[in-house]
Amino acid sequence: MTPRKRIKLKVRFGPAGRPLGFKGDLINVPSYLHEIGLNALEVQQVRRININKDRAMEIRKAAEENNVLLSLHAPYAINFSSEKEETIEASKQRLLKALEVAHWLGAYIVVFHPGYYGSRKPREALEIAINALKEVSEIARKKKLKPLIGPETMGKKSQLGSLDEIIEMVKEIPNSKPVLDLPHIHAREGGILNTRRDYEKIFEKLEEELGKKAFNPLHIHFTKIEYTEKGEKKHHAFGEGYGPKFIPLAEILVEQELEATIISESPILEQDALKMKKIVESILKGKSKKSLEKLE
Repeated sequence: MTPRKRIKLKVRFGPAGRPLGFKGDLINVPSYLHEIGLNALEVQQVRRININKDRAMEIRKAAEENNVLLSLHAPYAINFSSEKEETIEASKQRLLKALEVAHWLGAYIVVFHPGYYGSRKPREALEIAINALKEVSEIARKKKLKPLIGPETMGKKSQLGSLDEIIEMVKEIPNSKPVLDLPHIHAREGGILNTRRDYEKIFEKLEEELGKKAFNPLHIHFTKIEYTEKGEKKHHAFGEGYGPKFIPLAEILVEQELEATIISESPILEQDALKMKKIVESILKGKSKKSLEKLE
């Protein structure tokens, strides 16, 4: 009998922000995550940026000691396709500040929402956003800020951030990487992520259009999601009967030995991060798909 190939798990899991089961200072979150078996954290600065350099360095040390990979989510008050020039300028400053804090933290990527179409045509909104982000990228380069710029796929049809738009942004912006919010893609496109082939199409497009720039690791947001004809409506936990399906994605990650960071945006954050980790590890051990379906 040919021995089963030993595959090394290259996927990290963690919550978007402070775990629900944790009480205390953010500095102690990495040790908590390590204790429960998680090894990634997306630091949330979505309302305002309030981490100074000294505090960032303390969080960085704790993350390194506990093998927790950090990313950072920039403020929601960013709109690079606004009709107001002052809003675009303020967005540049917010993203630059987020990149600076992420640099102090040792976070490898800054996630952000690109903007809204408003009264603009989608193509016009995209071009305006790309021009603004090129300026951010150049200033970040001059300041020697290391974190990647991570435009996120968005879940509402009114938002700039379809998969194709994010790919085009990343093509044009140095030091950038797409952030794949897969539930957002699922919701925006009317529920398209249910099979292996559905996910394979996305990864094939990323490889064809961006090559290695999209990978090593893939930065993924995942939760279950409710949607309407306008797109994203509400996030849900695993087991509540909503898509997208996670098992097909997990199978691809394991079989293709893809490196990925998966951030749970579930209402129960770390609990669903652990559930996703359990699914991936079970597939790695050769357990049947049927035995895992109850976890979805």
